[in-house]
Amino acid sequence: MNSLEKTTDKPIPLKTGVTELLAHIKEIKIPAAVATSTKTHKAEHKLRNADILDVFSFIVGGDQVERSKPHPDIYLKAAEKLGANPRNCLAFEDSENGVKSAFAADLTVVQVPDLVAPSPSLKQLGHIIVDSLLDVLSYDFKKEKQ
Repeated sequence: MNSLEKTTDKPIPLKTGVTELLAHIKEIKIPAAVATSTKTHKAEHKLRNADILDVFSFIVGGDQVERSKPHPDIYLKAAEKLGANPRNCLAFEDSENGVKSAFAADLTVVQVPDLVAPSPSLKQLGHIIVDSLLDVLSYDFKKEKQ
């Protein structure tokens, strides 16, 4: 095993509120999937090491679609596999390309910025921007649908 492989065995740091949000999603029985540009097997490994893999029905990785983010393909495939209309799906994103991808697929997009704040042009999309995943638990999504 080389040094690169050893570092991937470390659990990924989870964003504040992810444990609470995933517990809530599981409790209210909303199907959940991962749509990531990362290769499927790597994403599965990271989620397993973070002890959150069991919350998700499946993973759609960048290796499963022809065009990765910012194209909508990953999110469209995930919605299809969930048997859901993309308009009835919610995407949690931290990156600009991820937001663009989910927005292009017609999902409701919630951005929790990571290291880079959303650009003014990205904010013009009108998606939801929150400081923490904990904010999602009290967010009024019904007002977004009006």
